[in-house]
Amino acid sequence: MLTRRATHATWWSGAEIATRYGLQLVVTVVLARLLQPEDFGLMAMVMVFTSFSVLLIESGLGSALVQRQTTSPDEESSVFVVNLGLGCMLTVLLWLCAPAIAHFYRQPALLSLVQLMVWVLPLSALATVPAAVLTQRLDFRSRMLAELFASGCGAGLALLLAWHGQGVSSLAWQIIAAAGVRMLLLWYLSGWRPRGRFDAPALVQLLRFGGPLLLANLLNVASTRLQSLLIGRLFDARTLGFYAIAQDTQQAPAQFLGSLLNRVGLPMFSIVANQPEKLAGALRLSLRLSVFVFTPCMMGIAVIATPLIRLLYGDNWAPAGPLLSLLALSAVFWPLHVLNLAAVSAIGKADLVLRLEIVKTLVTIPLVMVAAFIGVTAVAGAVFISSLLCVVINTWHSQRLFGYGLRAQLRDALPTVVLALMSTGVAALGLRSSIAASASMPTAIFVAAFSAACTYVIGAASSRLQAWRDLLSFVRTLWSRSPAGQGELK
Repeated sequence: MLTRRATHATWWSGAEIATRYGLQLVVTVVLARLLQPEDFGLMAMVMVFTSFSVLLIESGLGSALVQRQTTSPDEESSVFVVNLGLGCMLTVLLWLCAPAIAHFYRQPALLSLVQLMVWVLPLSALATVPAAVLTQRLDFRSRMLAELFASGCGAGLALLLAWHGQGVSSLAWQIIAAAGVRMLLLWYLSGWRPRGRFDAPALVQLLRFGGPLLLANLLNVASTRLQSLLIGRLFDARTLGFYAIAQDTQQAPAQFLGSLLNRVGLPMFSIVANQPEKLAGALRLSLRLSVFVFTPCMMGIAVIATPLIRLLYGDNWAPAGPLLSLLALSAVFWPLHVLNLAAVSAIGKADLVLRLEIVKTLVTIPLVMVAAFIGVTAVAGAVFISSLLCVVINTWHSQRLFGYGLRAQLRDALPTVVLALMSTGVAALGLRSSIAASASMPTAIFVAAFSAACTYVIGAASSRLQAWRDLLSFVRTLWSRSPAGQGELK
């Protein structure tokens, strides 16, 4: 029954996230042809600060509600009050700091942009508890409706404003409009209202889990946004724009997988948190499936990065190609990062998640800071190196807690990685042959992707790869009306 619940939750959540990120990618492609690299660079500078603010507003309490599975009206109302208070405080603080941010980057245009983007903060604060309630219920169908409609409204407004020459403001209004519509729909679809009273002891209990998780998330965002902070400060908005496009293109599949695994993984792992064998089985099955789907995608993007950038965004964005290759390779083992942290969080070990993030930050930040003084490509290379090192760090506690550590996880992932490497080699040969034959860019990319996909599927089926059999079982469970067997979590 657990496998069936996870499968259908994954279906609805995956459909929503895939459509939302797919829509975002299409909109970004169009906006990149209407706007300049400098516009995307300016937005990346602002996102350094708004990302931190949104995390502080959420304060880890939304994840704490999900991890608890069942919460009282008092607990939910207490979280709502804290989030809304933080949202209002940070809105005022960031508004007042706008001149200092513009001065730091030496970009006067950032003053009005920061003061516009602050309105995302209270909207995000209002949405936290309704979103957590829907996730508790595994009601991802309602979340899908809210997220997709909100993304569509934001995208439509951004395209309209960009068409009328509003520049970087169109990117800001896209985020604000999407946040506002999302908040309204989550309130409507969840049916949640703050009916309880403020309960300080209950809030303290939630903070024991959410507090360390907040600090862990802040450290994670710090190591990611530091890239934009340093590039924006040491170079210029145009250079940061190239890096931002490469990062956004790489993060479209990475964030899709991360959001899906976090949204489904945490509540599902929490259900079996007191059954170590089942939790280890759920982690192993999730890892095999996600690596099988995700790894060849990222390797393929690394191979066709420059032609892909030119095809999607235009020739003037070509400098982002080499950056995308390195960033895509750095995300190859992303499922190991996400799933191990979700499993540790599910058993209430938020303090261990925090320790892992502290160690990763101590590894990542020095690498990125040194690389920033060398060049932008060096920053992408530092991200690749730190990603490999962080695989070891993120799997550190899994061996002790679940008996499923780095060695076992790599052993499960290795057949998929080897097959993905072979398929990527076929893609590289196909791309080179097509370009040598003077084929058009879309044709060359299609030949490379199709030949790699055929090689991958045929290789997986003929070798009876365990991950391939897991995927077939997943699909059968998805469409079957019969109850799933307990033996699927093996």
